[in-house]
Amino acid sequence: MKIRELGEFAFIDRVLAAAGRERTPVVLGIGDDASILAPEPGRELVVTTDMLMEGVHFLRESTPPEDLGFKSLVVNLSDIAAMGGNPIQAYLSLALTPGTEVEEMDMFIKGFLEAAGDRVQLSGGDTVSSQAGWAISVTVVGDVKEGAALRRAAAAVGDIIYLSGPTGESAAGLAFLLDQFSLKDVTAEPLIRAHNRPVPELDLGSILSESGLCACAIDISDGLLQDLGHICRASSVGARLFLDKIPLTDELVEAAKAANIDPYQWPLTGGEDYRLLFMIREKNVKLLEEALKGLDSPIQPIGIVEKGESIQLFNRGRQVPVPEKGGHDHFRN
Repeated sequence: MKIRELGEFAFIDRVLAAAGRERTPVVLGIGDDASILAPEPGRELVVTTDMLMEGVHFLRESTPPEDLGFKSLVVNLSDIAAMGGNPIQAYLSLALTPGTEVEEMDMFIKGFLEAAGDRVQLSGGDTVSSQAGWAISVTVVGDVKEGAALRRAAAAVGDIIYLSGPTGESAAGLAFLLDQFSLKDVTAEPLIRAHNRPVPELDLGSILSESGLCACAIDISDGLLQDLGHICRASSVGARLFLDKIPLTDELVEAAKAANIDPYQWPLTGGEDYRLLFMIREKNVKLLEEALKGLDSPIQPIGIVEKGESIQLFNRGRQVPVPEKGGHDHFRN
């Protein structure tokens, strides 16, 4: 069945049936002109929104709709994680071509709700017709302990720069999907999954903010260099980054060989990994390691915050050039 045959309001009813009813602290969700949220005393609301455009952020022919639904929410959940917040509500707005298959949208919603899990309530949104491909807009509302939100402008000279896990796999997966190189399926599969199904670092972000051991973080959406640059500019600091400390998976290294590129190119400039990049005062490092015991997040120190305004790269003690293309820019790339 086509979406035009089902109609807008029957489609909304279909989403409501899949999403389920409200749960605390959501007082009112889908079905009215606006939703209602009752935050707790001593908490602050954090809100983020993102758009995904067909042909810019995703290719429908190479992205399973369930994966697309999953990722559409995750990119927003990652922003909440970067603020140290707890996601509560999501709003989903869709521009769909009238010839879209209803079953395709059912799988999209299934993936979206899988990413939501028990933490996030789908509470509303909008649907419109599009003559130029899909457009997906997601807004997420969350909360964080009062005064504890992680901010880009809170880095200080001497802070240790940490990364929450390997990066670059998403960019490698995209390059493979675009037929830029060839790989065996067993090697390509985790790279494709990293691109289509990233995992937001919500538990890590929450621990960083709730513990008071961290004040500054960002998620890796536009590339390690570009996102670190955002922190440096906001905090009026520079940084020294150690390439040999950046964790790389075996699959990424093998893919880089197949593509005949430096294996650090994807981690530094690729983006869409949604790892957390965060700064810790040196005196808090031991306390952080204790706070993260039991959390499956292989954090790695990869640099140090310095005076100045520039980012310097070092590999095994030697300074190396910073790539001219620092990361993704919608209007320059």
